[in-house]
Amino acid sequence: MNDMLKRGFFLGLGAAAYSREKMQNYLDDLVYKGKITPREAQEWKEELIQRGRDKETKWSEKRKDKTQQSFRDMGLATEADILRLEEKLHDIEKKLAERPNNDGWNNPAE
Repeated sequence: MNDMLKRGFFLGLGAAAYSREKMQNYLDDLVYKGKITPREAQEWKEELIQRGRDKETKWSEKRKDKTQQSFRDMGLATEADILRLEEKLHDIEKKLAERPNNDGWNNPAE
């Protein structure tokens, strides 16, 4: 993995762990002060975690779309393009093999 990607990944992981810890401390403090119940704290925590997952999913989809667009802009073939070409090649090979006189296509070394 690229060193820059590793650093970004670990930075994000560290930020997420730090945020989760801070959130838990904040909720624990609210419970301790009697401002919310432990059940409410758990519900808030679950809601915040779900929001984070939703945002991560949206970000991931955006990143994927942008990456695919960049590849298209560079003229790189997608997996679907390659599969489509492989199917066409297979069809051509099959048609050539079925020809009665294929002029050496089956045995090019002869």
